[in-house]
Amino acid sequence: MRDIVSVAGLELYPVEEFQVLGESVLVVHVTGDGQQLWRQVRTALPDFYPILVLDRVTAFDVDYVFSTDPRNAPSDVLARAAEVDVYGRIAEISARYAPRDVGTGEEGYNLDGYDIAHFGVPQDLVILPRPQPWAAFAYLNSYYSEGHEPELLVAAAHRWYDRYGAEPTVVGLATGFVVSRPPTDLADAERLAAEHMFFAGLTAQTSERAYARALRHLDRWALYDRP
Repeated sequence: MRDIVSVAGLELYPVEEFQVLGESVLVVHVTGDGQQLWRQVRTALPDFYPILVLDRVTAFDVDYVFSTDPRNAPSDVLARAAEVDVYGRIAEISARYAPRDVGTGEEGYNLDGYDIAHFGVPQDLVILPRPQPWAAFAYLNSYYSEGHEPELLVAAAHRWYDRYGAEPTVVGLATGFVVSRPPTDLADAERLAAEHMFFAGLTAQTSERAYARALRHLDRWALYDRP
């Protein structure tokens, strides 16, 4: 994978190789504008996928969520994700808990609050050996993946990419996405808001229904939860 360093114009950056259950990724120490670096690598390396991490220790912590389980090698997680019924599995898990108060939708929202930059400066850029954006969650821990099967988050991210053009840019305490096709239909936005809140319950910063209304105007998401 080191041949891609020159192709991506990363010769001046500190780069090291890291193993994720038998698969190699490159970790580039970020100096300067991390989002600009992400766009640069995204354009230069169409056969790979770059993802920024806010905290390398959390992203690669083998004791944190699922990384020590050999069944959760990235290729295996991706294979299982292809078989997941996202709506059905979320409904099955959600039925174990009391229903959330989703509000009325009139509570209001602040579009500026959904900026991943509020959660800190990325430490590293990880280059994955696959081009699929949703594959990022098969390699890296996110705070809100705890308690859920990794393949469920991968499958949901795949659907978000297909439906909304959502590409993850940052993983960590919060996870950022750029979104090329925000939902336009309110019912669709409410379903998406419910999915975001299922994985990351502090994302909305308002009621769930008000957040759904915000989603129709957002070209970026910042999913957030505490561990």
